[in-house]
Amino acid sequence: MIVERILVTTDFSVAGDRAVRAAAHRARQEKAALRILHVAPTRRQLVGFWRSSGPEVQAVHRQAAITLGRLAESVDPLHQMELSTGVVNGTAARKIVREAIDYRADLLVVGAHGENERSTGQPGLGGTATKLIGTAPCPLLLVRHLPEDRPANVLAAIDLTRASFQILVWASRIAGGGTLHVLNAYEVPFASRLEAYGIAAGALDVYTDDEHASRDRQMALLIAETGGGANVHRIVERGDAADRLFAQIRKLAPTLVVLGTHTGRKGRAASTRYGSVCRYTAFFSPTDVLVIPRSADPGPH
Repeated sequence: MIVERILVTTDFSVAGDRAVRAAAHRARQEKAALRILHVAPTRRQLVGFWRSSGPEVQAVHRQAAITLGRLAESVDPLHQMELSTGVVNGTAARKIVREAIDYRADLLVVGAHGENERSTGQPGLGGTATKLIGTAPCPLLLVRHLPEDRPANVLAAIDLTRASFQILVWASRIAGGGTLHVLNAYEVPFASRLEAYGIAAGALDVYTDDEHASRDRQMALLIAETGGGANVHRIVERGDAADRLFAQIRKLAPTLVVLGTHTGRKGRAASTRYGSVCRYTAFFSPTDVLVIPRSADPGPH
């Protein structure tokens, strides 16, 4: 996996500023080109909502370009990076997807919140970020925290499907010399029904032990294929995917959670009453979240 181009978007909010700084940090680590994008309101929005005239629309673009230039200078004062900026206007999520495609971005970085970020202490997710989860053409990094110069502590959730390979590739790369925890959660098929039928708990335990061992072996093979280092910890747990994932988030306090758009039970999309496990995690996790789309190249696995 080669990361050559990173696209980050900002609405000039505090959340947007964090995203830019996180993207610049990642670009320096990857020695990748970085493009900072701002999606300005459309002419109709400016004229209709804010009663702005045509010349003022042009002024908005000029000022946005100046502000982007200052932002670029702040993250690369020595001009050591391959860095560009751009201003487009339109519907934010659609324009960001279009720009990511045109720029051939290997990674898209956005703030988990938008300009309406609240200081309630709750994670939450902005409207644009929510839309990008299902539409981003490349891995999507949702930023909640400023980058830190300390070893990474990464938690990757996999379902042992082909998509798991790419999740592990990204998780291993970002973990670097830090720690990588790999979680696979599963449920015993028809467990509650079998219990209601009077199937002995011991029989379920035997199934669980065999399933656990099988999944642990599959995880070990996957991690070996991705070149995972020695500081990789395998976690196999029986239970609901979302519940088990958040239990590990509370226990391990990772800096980043990596998962795919359909992480859950093997062969089917896991879901919660909030939607997919991916969306649930993106919304409620207090960490940064890296979402790997199903369209990502699964690699040789």
